[in-house]
Amino acid sequence: MTHYLDQQKEKGVQTCQNKDIKNYFTKLHSLYMNQRYNGIEYALLEESISRLFVTELDKFYDILFIDTKGDIFFTVKKEDDFLRNIYDNRFDGIALYEKIRKTEIRETEFVDYEYYSVSEEPASFFISSVLEGEKVLGYFVLQLPINDINSILTDRRNLGRTGEVYLVNKKQLMITQSRFIDDNTIITKKIDTEAVRSALLEKKGNKIIEDYREKKVFSSYEQFSYEGTEWIIIAEIDEDEVITEIYRSREKELFARVADYLADYSYQKDKNKLFKKDWTLNSNCIKVDFKEFQKSKNSELLYTEGVATCTAMTISYPGKFGYLLHITPTDDSYKNIGFLTRLLLRDNYTDFVGSVLKSINRYDILPCEKSLLQIGVVATHDASFKNIIHKLIANEVELSQIKVLLKKNSQKVDVVFDYENNKVWTQ
Repeated sequence: MTHYLDQQKEKGVQTCQNKDIKNYFTKLHSLYMNQRYNGIEYALLEESISRLFVTELDKFYDILFIDTKGDIFFTVKKEDDFLRNIYDNRFDGIALYEKIRKTEIRETEFVDYEYYSVSEEPASFFISSVLEGEKVLGYFVLQLPINDINSILTDRRNLGRTGEVYLVNKKQLMITQSRFIDDNTIITKKIDTEAVRSALLEKKGNKIIEDYREKKVFSSYEQFSYEGTEWIIIAEIDEDEVITEIYRSREKELFARVADYLADYSYQKDKNKLFKKDWTLNSNCIKVDFKEFQKSKNSELLYTEGVATCTAMTISYPGKFGYLLHITPTDDSYKNIGFLTRLLLRDNYTDFVGSVLKSINRYDILPCEKSLLQIGVVATHDASFKNIIHKLIANEVELSQIKVLLKKNSQKVDVVFDYENNKVWTQ
């Protein structure tokens, strides 16, 4: 990032030291002082500067010429700052103009990104003085938009599903766009997390913290300075994704322990049994037969009976919809289904997990909502667990979204699923 800014600064300084630009400055100022900024001579000079601006200063949004009295007598964009004076009350509090008002600028100065009301977007600036010997004639101001910096830091290649790099200023305002928030976060979103507070005190470090979304993340942060401006760069990735990726890379070794862990965090089970008569006679129930799956989206309970060698599975977005799957041993979820077996089974072979996830991704959720899905696996055995977990992870589901209910002491179980409250009853 600093390399990019240095490049733009160097390009701007070289251009401002160009004799032609200095001549344009003095000639335009003379025309301005004589109120001849609507004539042919002014228009020709303006055309020459605009051409130079496009060819040499393409990364900048605008260039402003300002004299020592504060008059802005030329801009390329002709926005509301053109032919204004920086001492006007309307410009009070704008960092660019406060800098020129209060600082004797002889070297190139940098003004940090802030919302620039004239352009109605965030911008930073390089200010270079126009000198004639030791005398300051005025200032070149180069306006740099946020777009390129934002693009550099929001390049998500190699950042996984939840990785993010972002920039925060000393006011704790985000200078780049959040990966997870659709609305604009640049100079509008305050980041008051442990990472930011620690960076302001310790300069740099690594911690597991709650991020601005209140999610547990691995956070790496560092405070750095550019031209006297302090920034904090933060790189974070969800703890859930890190744990899931560790499991993915060591699946054979970790499966047994992970299955036990998931069982410890199983769906909430009601202490009072929910007997058949309570739900099979209820018109607000949908029955899921053997080798079938059903969807509920209107508050109906889903239920299935006789899960023995089979596996019951729930997939839901709590409060919006839920699926209940009755998966048989001829499904791809079972570890003993080889190519020849699939060929022999033909129409009897199924892949319920893959089919339902494909449907959910296509019709039920946005990509950003996938992390809100909740999955439950209920069985009297663990023959299907490994393949199901493998399939879910391959479909970008985290381990923290999966819960297991293993009923090894039962020959078979009946399952009732309430997706609205994300609850499962078994008997």
